[in-house]
Amino acid sequence: MSRMPFKRSHIFINKAIQVRFIAGALLMILLSGLCSALLIFWITGGDLQAQSQSAHANIANSWERLGLSILISNAVAMIIAGTLAWYWVLHATHKIVGPLYRFEKNCEHIGEGNFDDYVSLRETDQLQALGLAFTHMVDKLRTRKSEQQEVVARINAQVEQLKLDQGMTGHQLGELNELTRLIKQL
Repeated sequence: MSRMPFKRSHIFINKAIQVRFIAGALLMILLSGLCSALLIFWITGGDLQAQSQSAHANIANSWERLGLSILISNAVAMIIAGTLAWYWVLHATHKIVGPLYRFEKNCEHIGEGNFDDYVSLRETDQLQALGLAFTHMVDKLRTRKSEQQEVVARINAQVEQLKLDQGMTGHQLGELNELTRLIKQL
C-alpha cells in the first residue's frame, strides 16, 4: 500500500503566529520604502527646488543628482531595513527555536527514563499548548512508571514467597530464578 504524499489542507495552521510574521515582514518592507523616500526627499529637496526656480535649469545635472540620491538613499534604506529585519527575525524565531530546543533536550531525558524534567516555557514563547501537552504526557508516563514499579515489587515479593516453599523442585526453583532475573530487567 503506497502512501499518498502529504498535502496541506489549511494554509494557516496557527493564525496568530503566522499573521505576526507576515505583518512583521510587511512592516519591514514599508519601513524600507518610507526610509528611502525620506532620504531622497532630504538629499534632493533643496537642490531640485533651487534648480527648478532657475531659468537655466540643467536637466542632465538634475538627473545625475537625482540618480545618485536614489542610489544612496536606497542603499541606506536597505542597510537600515536589513538590520531591523535581522533583529526582528532573530527575536521572533528565538521564541520558537528556544522552546523546540527545550523539547528536544527533554525528549532525550525522557528517552533515558528520566521523568523528572518539566517543559517550562516563558510567557512570551510560542508553543505554549505543546508545552502543556508535553507536561501532561510526562505526568502520565511518570504515573504509569510508578504503577509498574509497584506491580514489579508485588511480583518480586510473591516470587520470594514461592522460593521459601519447601515443596519446590529444582526445576521450579530454576524457573523462579529465571523469573526473578527477567523482573530485574523491567
